[in-house]
Amino acid sequence: MKIKNMLNAHTFPKKYEVNKKPSMTIPDQALSVREILSRFARGIPVDQYTTIYEDVESPDDFLPDPRTMDLAERQQYAEMVQEELNHIRSQAQQSETVGLTKTETEG
Repeated sequence: MKIKNMLNAHTFPKKYEVNKKPSMTIPDQALSVREILSRFARGIPVDQYTTIYEDVESPDDFLPDPRTMDLAERQQYAEMVQEELNHIRSQAQQSETVGLTKTETEG
């Protein structure tokens, strides 16, 4: 068995990847390294494309993973969840007060 190293690498067959499918690159959508670093330092999303989730049937079925979000996305998601939680709590509180007033009037 031969071991491949820098001295005998030329004796081994070369296995290069061959791309036969069309490129999915979108022209003029590249950012410079300086732009990427400045966006990262400010907490602005670095990617410019919109992710399309084809397997998700409705937005309610999809729960994003905060570990893969940047700071701005985490902040926005936290605010959205907090608003939803406050709405649910207010609805529960309203239904409790309606239930209490019904029992008071009946008794």
